[in-house]
This record gives sequence, C-alpha cells and structure tokens, in this order.
Amino acid sequence: MGEDVTEKAGWMYADLFLALMVIFLATISFVPNTRTAPPGNTPETPQVSLNSINMTSGMADLYTKFDPEQMKADIEKFKKTEGMSADSEAIYVQIIGGYDGAAEKINSATVTAINFSVDMKAQLPEIFNQAAFKIDVSDTIPSKSVAVRITFAPKVGK
Repeated sequence: MGEDVTEKAGWMYADLFLALMVIFLATISFVPNTRTAPPGNTPETPQVSLNSINMTSGMADLYTKFDPEQMKADIEKFKKTEGMSADSEAIYVQIIGGYDGAAEKINSATVTAINFSVDMKAQLPEIFNQAAFKIDVSDTIPSKSVAVRITFAPKVGK
C-alpha cells in the first residue's frame, strides 16, 4: 500500500495560511502613498488663509473655581493681547486638574477637571459649544485647581 498523507494535510493547511499572511503583510507594508494635492486655483478648491489661525499657542490660565465673568474677561484680554478678532471661536480646550500626589488620589483631580468642563459648556455655551475638550491631571498643579488651555481660530463662514 501507498503512504497515507492525510496526517500532513493539517500542517499544509496551516502553512498555506502562514504563506498568505506573509504575502499580505508584504504587500501592505510597502504601499506608496499616491495621494496628491488637488491643483490650486481651481473653482472646486476652497481657498483658505491659514495665516490668522492660532494653532500653535493658546490662552493658558490657572483657576481655583469656575467664574464665567472672569473667564469671559480673560478670553477678551487674551484676544486683544494676541491681536485676534473678537469673534474668534474656541476650537480646543484642555483642562488639567491638579492634585497633591502624596495626600490625594488622582480621581479627585479628574472629577475637578470634569466638573470645570461641564460648567464651561453649560454656563458659556456661546464660547465653548463647538470646542473639543480634553481632560488631563497633574500633580504639578495645585490641588483643587485646574489649568485651562484654550486654542482659538477665526470664525468659519465669515
């Protein structure tokens, strides 16, 4: 009688999948990025001036409690100092809750930052309704206070 090869079928099946996986990984690893930018000055290409967009710096302040009037005043002062238009809108807000690493748990800073962000959105929706929020914590910021960084951009649609 001949040799029975059915016992090797399972190994060949596994080897086939291994070879297909290697081929797949080789083909996706070296795919060049062929996307090109659309040609400029065409009617369907929107023209946007990026010179006035403040993306590299933002307003940064430390607060111990939420005071909407104080925050409005701080924002107006920042816009005036930076030469931004008054209708520039907040596009990104980072709130960093502070805690004492030795005496407090990190959760207290998270709760402080979340509560501050909720107050910002609820009491100043005209400023923060379209902004993206990010919550962080740090033991270098005093306990029960938050550091707030707000990034502004010119209002779209003007």
